[in-house]
Amino acid sequence: MAAQGRLGSFNRMRRIARRLPYPVRRRLFSQVHQRLGGSLNLIVCAAAFLPPSLQQAWEDIGVVVMQGYGATECGVASATNQRDHGLGTVGRTIPPVQVKLADDGEVLVAGPTLFAGYWCDPDTTTASFTHDGWYKTGDIGRHDERGHLVLMGRKKDIIVLPSGLNVYPEDIENALLTAGIRDAVVVETIPGRIEAVVLAPNPPVLPPVLSPVLPPVMPRLLPVPGEPPDATRLPEIGDAIRVRAEIDDAIRVANRTLAVHQRVVAWRLWPDSDFPRTHTLKVQRDRVRTWAVIDEALPVREDGGSVAGVSQDRRR
Repeated sequence: MAAQGRLGSFNRMRRIARRLPYPVRRRLFSQVHQRLGGSLNLIVCAAAFLPPSLQQAWEDIGVVVMQGYGATECGVASATNQRDHGLGTVGRTIPPVQVKLADDGEVLVAGPTLFAGYWCDPDTTTASFTHDGWYKTGDIGRHDERGHLVLMGRKKDIIVLPSGLNVYPEDIENALLTAGIRDAVVVETIPGRIEAVVLAPNPPVLPPVLSPVLPPVMPRLLPVPGEPPDATRLPEIGDAIRVRAEIDDAIRVANRTLAVHQRVVAWRLWPDSDFPRTHTLKVQRDRVRTWAVIDEALPVREDGGSVAGVSQDRRR
């Protein structure tokens, strides 16, 4: 649609379609469905955060998106279904499995699908259960007004601010993803200071000199006030400014959806094309946190103004 110059009308049609029955949506977007084979009706997602905006985009064109939640230790604990698939939730408990929340919000699971324990590891097994036999998932959640489970993050990753308020990094990271950041890890660099380590929006576009850490590189690229810029570096300067402006804009959008104590005050660009990950593709947060302690952060520019003396005109 973008290549044909029809993205504006496409998105307007999406906003209309989401108020209509699914068969009508599919007829409105019949050309899209033809490109997808003509019979895509359902997408099931699990094991990772699904941005509500992405779910909404698929459902606008008539494809139902379901989500499930569970773990190897307990199987599927909850799921949405084709008639009940609200944005941002992982649905209701599936009997005979039982799900409840501990006093601190940790999701607890019981039922016949529960595992017996970890192989030859009685200490870890004991630590993974409550005294009355519920499995401790390590996930923090809440139930919405309709009884759907909403996940908020991992218990071990909770940041406790000096004020005593809890911050769930995954809540903020999900807001950043929804706002357009490719991926992010939220860290507390000093007590009470929330920062984000982010991936570059378009790594292949960045010149080699920007591929390490962008914040320290950027001052070397930007011209000295009163001196003409090096014409040979203008493309690199333009890329640096574009990346910072794009990230700043996305963080400002995310901050508007967050409580005051959750807002990101500064960000750092991860030096590689992706975060270090486990064999199951989960981010190795400890390695990112260790790196963030020594890197220099860029403050989020709330006014959207100039960058280190470079005017808005040059940014354009």
